[in-house]
Amino acid sequence: TKTMLEKYQRREEGVVENLMGLLGPVSSEEGENNNATTNAEEKHQEVKYVTRDMLSAGKRVITLSDTRGPGKIVLTQDLSNLQSATPANAALQPKSYSDDAENKEQMPQPTIHRGLIKLNLRNLHSCTVVIKCKLITGTVEISHCADVTVVAEGDDATVVTVQADLCTGLHVQFRDSPSGKNVPRPVRDTNSGPTTTLFWGGDGNDRIYHAGVSDLKVSTYRDGYLDMETTADYVKDGAKAVGNASAEEVQFVTSVVDGELVTEKVLSAGETRGMKQGAHPMTERELKVLEKKKSQIEEALDERLKDLVQIKDGNGDKVISSGSAKSAKEEDVVKEVYASATKEEIDAIVASIEEQKAKGNEAFTSGEYAQAVLFYTLALDRAADLPDATAAKERLSGGKSSSSAEMLEQLFPRHIVLSNRSACFLKLGHHEKALADGSDAQLLEPTYVKGAFRKGLALHAMGRYREAIDALAAAQKLEPKNKQIKQALQFAEVRMTEEMRKRMDS
Repeated sequence: TKTMLEKYQRREEGVVENLMGLLGPVSSEEGENNNATTNAEEKHQEVKYVTRDMLSAGKRVITLSDTRGPGKIVLTQDLSNLQSATPANAALQPKSYSDDAENKEQMPQPTIHRGLIKLNLRNLHSCTVVIKCKLITGTVEISHCADVTVVAEGDDATVVTVQADLCTGLHVQFRDSPSGKNVPRPVRDTNSGPTTTLFWGGDGNDRIYHAGVSDLKVSTYRDGYLDMETTADYVKDGAKAVGNASAEEVQFVTSVVDGELVTEKVLSAGETRGMKQGAHPMTERELKVLEKKKSQIEEALDERLKDLVQIKDGNGDKVISSGSAKSAKEEDVVKEVYASATKEEIDAIVASIEEQKAKGNEAFTSGEYAQAVLFYTLALDRAADLPDATAAKERLSGGKSSSSAEMLEQLFPRHIVLSNRSACFLKLGHHEKALADGSDAQLLEPTYVKGAFRKGLALHAMGRYREAIDALAAAQKLEPKNKQIKQALQFAEVRMTEEMRKRMDS
């Protein structure tokens, strides 16, 4: 674990640019701190502009730290021009499969990623930070800051999630900044007006999480005018120490609910009573919504079961129960609710999975196999939020045999992502992981040839030629005319024959 943490730290240091003391140093001693405050009041309001020229090569995350104002630090739009191109790989496979990572039809042009990855604010005092550039992840982390205003301003400043910890006098402003789900309006020239179609707060994922923050103010502005505003304070909002956790560790979230900024306490894992809402922490209000949906599901199922069970009286005549006739409203519940999610929620999760899978395919075709593994893993993690995740897990755990079970109807084809990740592991030389993913893909969808094929390739690479032949023969049975599978099978048979001869000679 220590080695992994050190490796992660070295990797993080390789992409983070730490800009310290841009407006002046922070005093360490109490006496010096008082003098610094006095001097700050007399000090001219400085403005520091952060541009690409201030970043070292390869730095994509900025940390602003250890500085005291008064003054302003502006992350300019110039940072939105930070870019890296991932070149397309010329290696093509002879045959294509639906949504497979090795399809030559999916060979893209070089992909350009623009903007900063993330912004960190640490130990800032009496200053303003203005964000005018694009943040790829939409994440800003703030900690140990006092009397700081953070402004997300303009069409590029997509700040989706803010995490603030142990701060005082923090003011977060969104000035015509877009939501994370914003789809920019195309324009022909710079005089066509703003491109933002959905502003911050327009989507439920636009949130500010805060713990141990006192005197917090959150404001949204449209066209220069105040639109919404609220304040929060962890003590006033009822944060209390529980067990070993201090009051400063109690998490709150501020977001737009029914057109108003609302601050709510985030529930702990025990308080959610086993219910989940995707990857986001849950509030009491959201828990009640999920419980209501669950209740609707149970009622709808009860109504359907009443129709399936015929109750007869002593004479053998069927008794018609009052609940046998379903209303149109109950039918809507059955149609709209699948397990614990509505159709809209399922569609949103599937869209998120598709996005990660597409990024994985792009990374794969560009030869960035480790990056592709990351994206495919994110896609599979997101698929775990779908209502059919339990059925898929049972299939993979052996709850149902792939040979005898009925076809598993998935809300999203996990087997394709697993097969694609298996191909990445093969390229990286992680043969055991490639075998695991190929086997899982075959379990989820026995008719998907790529699952059996990559399982066979992994077994061959591990020197388990007998098993590789069986797996490749299963793949060939699905596609008898596939030359690639035929060649792999012949090669495995040759290697097994060589192994047998070596054993006989020895």
